[in-house]
Amino acid sequence: MRIIFFLFSFLFLYAGNLIITYPNLQKFYYKNQIINLKAKLITSNINDLNFSLNKGEINYTKPNPYVYLLNLRYKNDGNNTLFITSGDFNKSINLSSLYKTKVVENIPKFCNVIAQNLKIINPISTNINNKILLSFTIKTKNANLEDFKLTNDENLTMINKNEAAYFTYLPKNTKNFIFYYFNTDIQNYKKISIPIILKEKTISTQTDINPEEKTFFTPVNILILVIIAFFILIFLIYQKILLLIIPIILSIYLIISIFPKGEKVLKKDSKVRILPTQNSTVFYSPLVDTKVEILNIKKNYTKIKIDGKTGWVKNENLK
Repeated sequence: MRIIFFLFSFLFLYAGNLIITYPNLQKFYYKNQIINLKAKLITSNINDLNFSLNKGEINYTKPNPYVYLLNLRYKNDGNNTLFITSGDFNKSINLSSLYKTKVVENIPKFCNVIAQNLKIINPISTNINNKILLSFTIKTKNANLEDFKLTNDENLTMINKNEAAYFTYLPKNTKNFIFYYFNTDIQNYKKISIPIILKEKTISTQTDINPEEKTFFTPVNILILVIIAFFILIFLIYQKILLLIIPIILSIYLIISIFPKGEKVLKKDSKVRILPTQNSTVFYSPLVDTKVEILNIKKNYTKIKIDGKTGWVKNENLK
């Protein structure tokens, strides 16, 4: 048995009545790299085996009673263990011991992401409070995207394991937003450069990026308050009840427009956007159906409040 083990070098692990092979195992991986590892288990015991990872994802198939095919996906952080159990049988495998781990050098403007690929989708730059707000969507393949970090004034919201919404505030004279990620295919850094192209006109709904920013004293509301005050003053002078009809109607309008419009359920995986437009940046996506507060409705979009954040979703995503 030891001779067979040696001939198939480095891919086999013999453990009593188990033989485990790793068909796509590499000699080394990088620290914090996302690893997709395949494993094939051959057992002489017909009893079902159970598998689990202390961190990460695992799924498997059983083509026949003696063979298991596993797919493991986990972040290589030095503490990754595969557990195999069946009745009184228990075995743990430290996956990090199967290969060498290299550390990526932390160069300037490195975003901490190690990926097979990384792309920037739909970058938008706007002027806000004498700063530039840059937002975009990040799409990756096999990446530790949750580790993305560049500035102290930024926000990253995971949409799924390979996609995230990002925005940051930059000095007003910024011309390009540059950063690097480490590409595992070429085993080197790749530069990402995003030109800052400011929109010509300001979109007032950009203030919705601040989830708590909702002002009662807008120009329209101030005008309505002045009209209400005028008719109340006239009523006090002439004491005619009909003069209260207009201020009552306007007051009802203000109450309806300002206060929340109830609650609905947002479907899982729905895209919550900064603005009520198709090209707006997606900054949040619920993993399960989630109850949200309805703030406003505009044609095809509804303004909601979810987990302390305010954004816009398509009407069909609510139920």
